[in-house]
Amino acid sequence: MTEFTINNQDFLVEIGTEELPPKSLKALSEAFGSGIEQGLKEAELSYDSAQLLATPRRLAVIIRSLAPSQADRELEKRG
Repeated sequence: MTEFTINNQDFLVEIGTEELPPKSLKALSEAFGSGIEQGLKEAELSYDSAQLLATPRRLAVIIRSLAPSQADRELEKRG
């Protein structure tokens, strides 16, 4: 069996928006980040942390050390 190392990398998700109200930036950023993290968990992709960033015209999430693929798993189906 050959062993190899897959390097995890940082991943940036950024969306441009119309002018967002400054008072809402924190809540919008947290909602955006929560959705990204939920999607990664559902896809069973591991990562170290998520950093939220927001400006009136951008929402972004930096995912630190994102695995490039899902972990191997065994699935048995009968039928």
